[in-house]
Amino acid sequence: MHTLGEIAEFINAKLVGDASVKINGIASLQRSNSNQLSYIVNGKHKRDLISSQAGVVILDKSLLDDCPTNALIVDDVYLSFAKISHYFKKQITHQAGIHPSAKINNAKISTTCVIGENVIIGHDCVIGPNTIIEDNVTIGDNAYLYPNVTILQGCLLGKNVVISSGAVIGSEGFGNARDNQGRWHTIAHLGNVVIGDNVTIGANTAIDRGTLEDTEIHSGVRIDNLIHIAHNVIIGQDTAIAANTGIAGSTTLGKHCMIGGMVGIVGHLNICDDVVVNAKSTVDKDIKTPGVYTGIMPLMSHKQWQNVGLWLVKLDKITKYLNIKLKNLKGK
Repeated sequence: MHTLGEIAEFINAKLVGDASVKINGIASLQRSNSNQLSYIVNGKHKRDLISSQAGVVILDKSLLDDCPTNALIVDDVYLSFAKISHYFKKQITHQAGIHPSAKINNAKISTTCVIGENVIIGHDCVIGPNTIIEDNVTIGDNAYLYPNVTILQGCLLGKNVVISSGAVIGSEGFGNARDNQGRWHTIAHLGNVVIGDNVTIGANTAIDRGTLEDTEIHSGVRIDNLIHIAHNVIIGQDTAIAANTGIAGSTTLGKHCMIGGMVGIVGHLNICDDVVVNAKSTVDKDIKTPGVYTGIMPLMSHKQWQNVGLWLVKLDKITKYLNIKLKNLKGK
């Protein structure tokens, strides 16, 4: 727990408010309480700022008049958030064996596993050799974890979950802020990964924890080998994702979707229910209508792509124009 005075000094912020207020965590504007810190990067989320219950908000001076609570005024909000996020990241020290506080019921656990503090493992689970389960993880009944699986702190797994070897659940998300010298500052990810019932996760797949809120894998999802699911992604019920697919942060996939192999899905998108994306496609915009989608283009310079894209959207008009010209020529 840190006081606002300490936090303001650490990120070199101007404090408007009570320096003695104590903060014990970070949360989004919508979900924060009086003991938590939040931040706002621009006026796009001004409505959330006005109604926020946060104990303090990091912001720039242009939004101060809309802040209903203590404020930390900085020049670069995102960079300041990146720096302070590490104040609230708990570091785990792994110790061989099963921690005395863990509740393992009748699970079959290999002697080479690491089971952390306050872990709860449901009935009839099997935990393979060299698996690491960090502090405060909960695993439902009948889970089967193959050898060399890593479940990082705070993650929640439902019943009948199967995870293949090499998978990492709750890895650090890829979030960075750049300072004036061009140096990167890593953002500590404080959310978790929440996995529903009857989910299977393939070998060497990585599912990143959320930045502040959770990454969610809903019940019945099927995830193949070598897949990367980034921070704050939500995968809807009974969706299946084939190997080598990458899903960037804060994208939501609906229910009953099928994503082919080597698909790339960019961040902050919404994909509706019952969508099929064919292999090697790139999804770079929202999909609002169920159906089958394909999008494959060769790599080229961005400037060239802008020119190509301009002509692609006009191909139907060009075709109609040429057909009319062809008919006129035949008429002559």
